[in-house]
Amino acid sequence: MGFMLLEHVPREVFMNGRSGAPTRIALFTLAGVLCLWLHPGVSAQGATSPFYEGKTIKIIVGLSPGGGFDTFARLLARHLPQYIPGKPRFIVQNMPGAGSLVAANRIYAEQPGDGLTIVNFATGIVLQALMGDPAVKFDPMKYMWLGDPSLPALPRVLWVRGDLPVRTLADLKKRKEPLAVGATGVGQSAAIMGEFERSLGLPIKVVFGYKGSTGILAALERKELEGMNLSLHFVQDRYGHFIENGTIRPFLAIGDGPQAPAPPGVATLKDLDLSSDQRKLADFLIQSWSILRLYAVPPGTPPDRFNVLQEGFLNALASPKFISEAKRQGIRVAPRSGKDVARLIGLMTGAPPKIVDQYKKFLGLKR
Repeated sequence: MGFMLLEHVPREVFMNGRSGAPTRIALFTLAGVLCLWLHPGVSAQGATSPFYEGKTIKIIVGLSPGGGFDTFARLLARHLPQYIPGKPRFIVQNMPGAGSLVAANRIYAEQPGDGLTIVNFATGIVLQALMGDPAVKFDPMKYMWLGDPSLPALPRVLWVRGDLPVRTLADLKKRKEPLAVGATGVGQSAAIMGEFERSLGLPIKVVFGYKGSTGILAALERKELEGMNLSLHFVQDRYGHFIENGTIRPFLAIGDGPQAPAPPGVATLKDLDLSSDQRKLADFLIQSWSILRLYAVPPGTPPDRFNVLQEGFLNALASPKFISEAKRQGIRVAPRSGKDVARLIGLMTGAPPKIVDQYKKFLGLKR
């Protein structure tokens, strides 16, 4: 590369009007030209270097290690770097508490977001917010949604211990003691389903305090619990051996999922002779269960960073390598975009007053 001689630079560059005084702007311009010419790419690279280069992004999971939320987040964290310009490092941190409410509240409080923290929590927490639960300290309409990566939690299934002499709805209704089903906390979908079953006249008692699905299954093995409410796909994919060895069996299925009708011989809502109001409540719950593992960033996250994360999120979920690894782990992928999540949450905000009152009762809130 040769040098550009000053004699080739027009005289006007150095002169300011009649006085011939050097012009600062002209000199700075010349310096910039020389710098770019002598070191091409240095300034250009600085201008276009991705924000996320060299950064670390945290995924905060609102539930305990070892469960479905945690497993999915860790799988996602391994693949996301390839789909974010700059290939940042991703780490997963668990922040369990109140069915993921602790994490949702904490991350929302960190606004404005800087694009370096993603939170993953359950849909039930959003419903608590919509119902005016004072424990909820965030506005779901202000969270910036990346999407939901997994199949809807449908059908929801009441699983009972295999050794229980409960085969039909009539058997259940004859019990002198209510069936003890496990849940992590108030507002979590398993707890809501238990309360819904109770509202239909079924003898159900929800027992709180378990650390995710793993803790609930362990309690079932110890015969500390008698049942649980979890989606058909999730149990088949992660805990299929408990079905095969007879530890648990499906008893009641609520809602139809994609390519997942209720198992043969299992009771459904059609067998319960619901009233009009009960049917409307069931439809509302089924709608809420159509989104499951919500991923979001706090309000105030710069739009350009949010767009990068949202696009990378969906691209990672659609990648053949991610889908292949998910399949090996027994995880089914059916992504919903952030726009879809926002739309569904918007629909739930328009629930009739009777349904809102009943749902508040499930949450233990004043109507």
